[in-house]
Amino acid sequence: MKKIKKLSLKIIIVGEPAVGKTSLVKKFVSGQFAKDYRSSIGTNIFIKKINLKNIGKVTIQLWDIAGQERWINMRRSYYVGSKGVLIVGDLTRKNTFDQIRHFWVPDVKQHCEVAPIVLLANKNDLEKELSEKEINSLGKEINAISIVYTSAKTGENVEMAFKIISEQVINKFY
Repeated sequence: MKKIKKLSLKIIIVGEPAVGKTSLVKKFVSGQFAKDYRSSIGTNIFIKKINLKNIGKVTIQLWDIAGQERWINMRRSYYVGSKGVLIVGDLTRKNTFDQIRHFWVPDVKQHCEVAPIVLLANKNDLEKELSEKEINSLGKEINAISIVYTSAKTGENVEMAFKIISEQVINKFY
């Protein structure tokens, strides 16, 4: 693949409140993990430049979108122009994966129908309520291009997850 100059990718990260969306983004962007929880208001936008193998430097715009229901009307406007989607579930709360199936994927596909999806099974450092089989089944059902087990606290697979979605976006759109 040829090197692409000044490429900027808009990637959204969605999921239920308190699944770790902001923690994952902050760990990726700054290497920091905050122990206190503060819910996002609307959306937070983070920017990071990364170097991808065989591609070169890429700027990623990460739109960390609030999961609370009260933001549903605004959320859809934040989806516009997205090239990739990270959908996050909390391994300690099975219902967050049910919501991925019943709410998040239909919502995202309505507004970003061609964007590749990576499923993040977050909080892998804690005791799980779901089996790997259940996660894999959901991943197939929602046509996720990849399933990545992450921990924002330990940093496990965080950078890899963001690189996977970035590479998939480039392969699909550029």
